[in-house]
Amino acid sequence: MDCLATVLSSTALTPTIHAIRLRLDAPGFQFLPGQSIWPKFQHEGKAFTKIYSMSSSPTCSPEVELCVSRVGWSSAHMQDLRPGDTIPVRGPYGMMTLETLPAAPRLYVAEGSGIGPVKSHIDWLYDCRFDQPVYLVQANPETPEQLPYRDEWRSLQSRWPQFHYVEAIALSPEQALLQLPLALAEIDVDICAVGDRPNQLCDAVLALGAKSHRIRTEAFVAF
Repeated sequence: MDCLATVLSSTALTPTIHAIRLRLDAPGFQFLPGQSIWPKFQHEGKAFTKIYSMSSSPTCSPEVELCVSRVGWSSAHMQDLRPGDTIPVRGPYGMMTLETLPAAPRLYVAEGSGIGPVKSHIDWLYDCRFDQPVYLVQANPETPEQLPYRDEWRSLQSRWPQFHYVEAIALSPEQALLQLPLALAEIDVDICAVGDRPNQLCDAVLALGAKSHRIRTEAFVAF
């Protein structure tokens, strides 16, 4: 659907990544964990759109959150919005979703703002009291020692025994994966990162025994 979004807040998670909270003027707006919306902007007299994954649980709708990394004019425009500003959006879109509660443990590997759709998944699984193990391996190439939502993940790990958080700071995500006490052949894997990194991370989990039909990847384009 097409609707208007009002900015509620824009919070710096790292020096380059913001969490932007929006309220949609669409009380019936529904989306699946992992889906995205298309904000519409004007740039140099031309209209543009760019897709952004929603990082919040569908249970929060019609409020949604976007995780935006400042990498170009589009993301700069989004980060520079202030509370009370409005922007037209369209959605939801996206295929790397959860339609029902999974039947198997899950491993998420995310880099940078690729944590956005992963956070939507994990928050929704927590809301639904998912009772299978959930692992998150997180890295941030932009500022390696500053991971978006790190405090939230640490808090969630203390409150939800099924959730296991691995901060890939001293180690690369590939090295961190080697330390997980997992039989990857029995686990569903979702990978979100920028550029070619999803393919590289996919190769890493395949080498550790993951099954290709149980792996999904999503790549982000920066501008």
